[in-house]
Amino acid sequence: MSTMKLLVTGSGGMLGQSLVPCLRARGHEVSGLPKEELDITNFQHVQNVLTKTKPELILHCGAYTKVDQAESEPALAFHINGYGTENLAVAGNALNIPILYVSSDYVFDGEQQFPYNTWDATRPLSIYGKSKLAGEKAVMRHLQRFYIVRTSWLYGPHGKNFVETILGLAQQKKPLRVVSDQVGTPTCTLSLSELIADLIETKRYGVYHATDEGVTNWYEFARAIVADYKVEVVPIETKDMPRPATRPKYSVMDKTTLINTIGREPIPWQESLNTYLELRKAVAKV
Repeated sequence: MSTMKLLVTGSGGMLGQSLVPCLRARGHEVSGLPKEELDITNFQHVQNVLTKTKPELILHCGAYTKVDQAESEPALAFHINGYGTENLAVAGNALNIPILYVSSDYVFDGEQQFPYNTWDATRPLSIYGKSKLAGEKAVMRHLQRFYIVRTSWLYGPHGKNFVETILGLAQQKKPLRVVSDQVGTPTCTLSLSELIADLIETKRYGVYHATDEGVTNWYEFARAIVADYKVEVVPIETKDMPRPATRPKYSVMDKTTLINTIGREPIPWQESLNTYLELRKAVAKV
C-alpha cells in the first residue's frame, strides 16, 4: 500500500473528525482543514492553499448540511455545496489533483422500490439535495480523475445526528414518535471512513455508493438505538410530521461497484450502531 499526501476539507465536521484519524492510522500524511482554515467559497484562497499544500488527493467533506434550513436559505446552500465545490474542482484541475467528493442519497427522488445504483438518474426533491448534486456536476465537469461517494443517514461521534437526538429524547422517558415510511440505510462515520480509506487505495476513480449494509426505516432504527432504555417508540407517517424539506421515501443504494472495487462487503448497520453505542459508553466512563 502506497501512502499518500492527503487534504481533508471540513475536518471539523462530523465525517471529517472520523476520516482524518482513520487515514492517518493507515500511514497517510493528512492535512485536515476545518472551514475556519479553508474557505472553499473563496477561489483565490482555495488556489493558494492547494498550491502551498500540494496534496495528491483532496477528500472534500466540507458541506452545508442543514437539510431543513436550506429550504429558507437556498443561496447559501448552493454557495457552499455548488460554488464552493466548483472552486475546489477548478483549482484541483489546474494543479492536476483528483478529488473525492462526499455526496448524498438526497440526490434521488425516492420513488424507486429497489436500490438505486450508480447509473440511476438523479432527481433531488430538496434544496439540500439539489445543492449536493450541483457539487457532483462541478466535480464531473472539471475533473477527469474523481471519486463521488454517495452515503446516507449519517451519524457518528462529534456531531448532531439522529442517534444523538433519539438518545437525548429517550432520557425524558416520554414516548418517541418516529416516521416509519422512509426507508434507507443508517451509516456510521467510522465505517464510512474505512470504506473511503479502502477506496482511495485502489485509484479506481468513479461514482460509488457507500453505506453500511442492510435496509431499515427511521422507526426501526430508533427502536434499535433505545433498545436498552425503557421508552416507547411509536411509528408515524411522514405526513404526521411535516418538515420544510421533502425527504426521499426510499433511498437504499446499491453498493455493487464499491464492493467489486474494494473487494469486501460493508458492515451491517446494526453492527455499526452497536460499536458506536459501546464507544459512547466507554467515552462516558472516562
